[in-house]
Amino acid sequence: MHTRLTSLIFLFLFYAPIHVFGHGAVQRASELKDSEVRLFVADNMDGSVVVVDFPDGEITHRVSTSPSIMILASNKDNKYIYAMRGRDTDDDLTSILSTGFDMKEQQFRKPHVIRTIKTDTPGGPRDNKMATVGGYDAILTEGEAEVVIIMSDDIDGYSELKTKRYKIAAPDHYHYLEGETYLYIGHLFNGFVQVLDRSTGEEVKRINGCPRLHGMTEDEESGRLIFSCARDVIVVGTLGEEKAKLIARVPYPENTGRGCAAFLKGEGRVQWCYTEGIIPRLYRVDFSQEPYQFSTLSVESSIQQNSSDDGKYLMVLSKQGVLYLYHGRDGNLIKTIKVSEPFLGDWFEDVGKAILPDIQSHKGIAYITLTHEGRIAEIDLEQGKVKRYIDIGGFPTRIVLLAKETLVDATN
Repeated sequence: MHTRLTSLIFLFLFYAPIHVFGHGAVQRASELKDSEVRLFVADNMDGSVVVVDFPDGEITHRVSTSPSIMILASNKDNKYIYAMRGRDTDDDLTSILSTGFDMKEQQFRKPHVIRTIKTDTPGGPRDNKMATVGGYDAILTEGEAEVVIIMSDDIDGYSELKTKRYKIAAPDHYHYLEGETYLYIGHLFNGFVQVLDRSTGEEVKRINGCPRLHGMTEDEESGRLIFSCARDVIVVGTLGEEKAKLIARVPYPENTGRGCAAFLKGEGRVQWCYTEGIIPRLYRVDFSQEPYQFSTLSVESSIQQNSSDDGKYLMVLSKQGVLYLYHGRDGNLIKTIKVSEPFLGDWFEDVGKAILPDIQSHKGIAYITLTHEGRIAEIDLEQGKVKRYIDIGGFPTRIVLLAKETLVDATN
C-alpha cells in the first residue's frame, strides 16, 4: 500500500503543471531624447567624453576613453566621434564612439565606445571633422607616415575593420585636405606640400619652399588651398588647369612678427588667421579679391578664437575671460560679454594633450568650455549675454557640436 501511494504521488508531481517563478515580460523604457543640439566635450581630467544635450542642458552620459585627448572630431556623416589621445603617454590609441543619433527615429540615444584601435601618433582632422579619402574616414599616422583609410561604412565591435594604407613622404606633423582627384598633405618640419593620387596613393608631385608649414584652409568657391608658412602663405590650386600648381605667395603684413597657425571662415569669402599661443592680433584676407592681401586686426590677449557657424561673428575669448564679438566680414567690434574669471598662468598648448578652452556655435548660440572653472558657458550672441552655465567638473576642452536639423537634412 505504501509503495502504491508513493507511485501515485510521483506520477501526480511529474505530470502536474509546474508554476515556475521566472522572468516575465518587461516593458522596455525608451532612451530616446528629442534634443536640438548635442555637445561632445573632452574632459582631460580623466580622458572621458562628456555628452550634454540641449536645450535642457542635461549631462546625459560620460563615455570613458583613453586619457589625454588631443583631438575630438566627427566623421563625414556624423555617425561617429573619433577621440585621439595626445603624446604625453607611451601608447597611441583612437577611440571610435557612436554619436547616438537614431536615423530612423531622428532622435538621440546614449552614445558608447564602439572600439578602440592602435594608431601611431594619429592626426588629420580639420575644423573638428575627420580627414577623408574618397568619402571614407581617414587617419594620418604621423609616426608611421601613412594615410590609414577606413573602408567600412558601418563600424561595430565585431566585424573586421577594413583599411587601405597610403605612404606619406616622411614622419611629420601634417595639414591635410582632399581635393577633387588629389590628396594634399602639408609637412610642418619638412616644409613642402606632398600631392598624392587619390585612387592609388602614388605621389604626383611636391610643392616646396614652405618652411615651418603650420595651418591650412580652403577657399571653396575657387577650390584653392592655402597653407601657412613661416614667411608667407602659399596658394595651391585643386581644380582644372590649376590642379596641384602653386598659384600665389601672399606675404604677411610688415612688422607683425609671427604668421598664421590656423584659419577661421568669416562672412562671404573672408577668412581670419591667427598665430599660436596667447595672441595680440589676427590677420584678415578676402579671397574674392585678387591679388590676395592681408590686413591686421588688433585684439586683446586672446586664449581662443572661432567664427560662428554662419560666419556672421568672429569670436575672440581673452585671457581676462571676456568674449569679444567682431563682425565676420570687416572685423568691426560689435560687443563684449564677460563669461568667466581670468585664465591665470601659462596656457601654452603642445601636442601632449588639449588644455585650451574651445568655442563652438549654432544659430546664434555659442558654447564655451571654461577649462579653469570646470563648466560650459552657453552664450546668446544676438542678445550679448550668458544664458547659463552647465557644471560638468573636470577639465573640459575640445567640443564637437551636432545639431539635429543638420543630421536630419543629411539623411534626406
